[in-house]
Amino acid sequence: MNEITQSWSLKMTAPLEPGIVCNDIERMLGFYVGVLGLNLVADADTTPEMSRRFGATPYGYRIVRLQTPYGERIKLVRPNRQPPKPNPVPEWIYERHGLAYLTFVIEGISGVAQHLKEHGVKLISDEPIEVRKGVFALYSLDPEGNYVEFVEYPDIASYRPDLVK
Repeated sequence: MNEITQSWSLKMTAPLEPGIVCNDIERMLGFYVGVLGLNLVADADTTPEMSRRFGATPYGYRIVRLQTPYGERIKLVRPNRQPPKPNPVPEWIYERHGLAYLTFVIEGISGVAQHLKEHGVKLISDEPIEVRKGVFALYSLDPEGNYVEFVEYPDIASYRPDLVK
């Protein structure tokens, strides 16, 4: 394995904000807000002119920003007039090239699994799986076929000591 040296680093001013381009933004809001409990923090339309200059889409788009209880944000984006081409949902999560899934690090994974089942969310396994000693994970699909992972660590400080003071 080649050693990689870090010569530069981004100076981030906020947590990472992934964006999900979608066809049915209301249905996606039903999942991310109604089922997962994220908060709607902004809802805006972008003009075709700005959207073209930005390289996003020639017709403009609607962008909705959602925030997790921990402070990260997820953006749902729906292009105007020309819907995005849906990606096929592979049988195996790691068969999807590129950004394959979102991960929520949580507590109470059994309760989350039950909550998802009660709301008719498609689960990949019937229950959380112990992927390493004491670490449980569960994959589901959002309404448009994006994989969403939930992971519970027995001791968050051992996984992310940088978050525990």
